[in-house]
Amino acid sequence: MRISADWSALVLRQGAAFIGHRRDHGPADPFYGYAELHTRSIYLDALLFGMIQRAHIDHLTEDLAQVFTGPGEANRLAGLERRIAHFRSTYWRQHLTTHGTANNLLMAYQHQYRLSDRFTEILAEAADHNRLIQTQENQQISGALGILTILGLPLGTALGALQVLGDQNPWHLLTATTGALAVTAALLTTRYGRLVLTSLRGRPLTDRDN
Repeated sequence: MRISADWSALVLRQGAAFIGHRRDHGPADPFYGYAELHTRSIYLDALLFGMIQRAHIDHLTEDLAQVFTGPGEANRLAGLERRIAHFRSTYWRQHLTTHGTANNLLMAYQHQYRLSDRFTEILAEAADHNRLIQTQENQQISGALGILTILGLPLGTALGALQVLGDQNPWHLLTATTGALAVTAALLTTRYGRLVLTSLRGRPLTDRDN
């Protein structure tokens, strides 16, 4: 990257080099002293800031790969999304100043490590994970509602029939309850019942369930 007619910068994956295009005339030539001051201050800040961005993106990538490694994935994803938002608002910058060489150095470092592409991939993957977890939670809620329906409908029908008939015989009540539970067990063996149980467990459907 050409900084001026007198010197250039070479940004590599493991560091950077600043190269002069003419001889250094010593103390009588203040240009290289001025250039060294910039190299050790704002230009170094740009490279260090890029390293900080890379370290955060590396950690986010590793943690994103472990979201589904065990129970509690919703909590892990929520914490990861908070960290992503904090990183984006605090560290993810494409420029340090309004214009100048420092911005170009930062962009060159980001290009070496594909930081922009990697962060875009992190955002997309986190959004996909969030949709999967929301779908799983919705399936579990639907499964719970289905269980309540399967359990409540036969029992409610039996008790309602006894109430309409005015039958308060405890044996009849016990018989109606037993029959309702038998109907519930039979419903759970149907395809709908298996789908409800599968949704409640939150595991993917198999051919056997279908």
